[in-house]
Amino acid sequence: MKKQGVIMRRAALSAVFLLTAATAWAGDRIISAGSGITELINALGAEDQLVAVDITSKTYVNDDIPKLGYHRQLSAESIISLAPDHLMGSEEMGPESTLSLLRQAGIQVDILNSGETIADLMQRIHQVGQLTGKTHKAEALAADVQDRVSKIEQRVANQKNRKRVLFLTIHGGRAPMVGGSKTTADTLIQLAGATNPAAQQVEAYKPLSTEAMIDMQPDVILLSTHTSQAIGGIDGLLKTMPLLAATPAGQNKAIITVDGTALIGGLNLKTLEEAERLNQKLYGH
Repeated sequence: MKKQGVIMRRAALSAVFLLTAATAWAGDRIISAGSGITELINALGAEDQLVAVDITSKTYVNDDIPKLGYHRQLSAESIISLAPDHLMGSEEMGPESTLSLLRQAGIQVDILNSGETIADLMQRIHQVGQLTGKTHKAEALAADVQDRVSKIEQRVANQKNRKRVLFLTIHGGRAPMVGGSKTTADTLIQLAGATNPAAQQVEAYKPLSTEAMIDMQPDVILLSTHTSQAIGGIDGLLKTMPLLAATPAGQNKAIITVDGTALIGGLNLKTLEEAERLNQKLYGH
């Protein structure tokens, strides 16, 4: 039922998108809320339409572009003051009260999928292409992405002795969470030619006991760069979770960091780049 609900929600979003995209024109003033969306706007050569972005997009724009905070905690007043034609973001964008106020103010709110599959990324590329008037460039980018994915899949197809990679996210004071099935982290791990032991036990990002993590016997622990820096790398992780020393990853101090933007707002171009890098780190090819 949960999976069906997600599918229905995405189908509804696609229907709404088709109705609103027709009213968006190249040259519109756009605010992008989500690094994956901003990344695509840049890739399509439409960055000149940006008047502001959320904080997760800061690495994709110049310093003079206003940053409007976190994409889940947007301020209606800050957005309205910039007089955008529309706000573009993922399903994670919010809160809903802000989005409602923006619609009342006549600002078009475009909600794109934040799915974790290649198909989701392809759909998003074409949606951003339509909204920015860059449909031809979107077609070319989608073809390039498909070629890139095919090469990645060919490279890992015959990979033997696949390593077990466990993605952990740790936020101060809260229980550590693992990336299970139906997450961008899981897709990243699979594209890198590894297996995700958490995918068989949990869906989405969920807290999991250290004992359960030990039972998974991960060969490698995957952390976002931000998390790794915050806890002090592998030594800090083992100090925080000493029982992980009973895993191959803990014994070998095998930790690999991933750019956090590769995991925000669904599968994105950065995810593919990080999958290629992770594959090289794991297997040397």
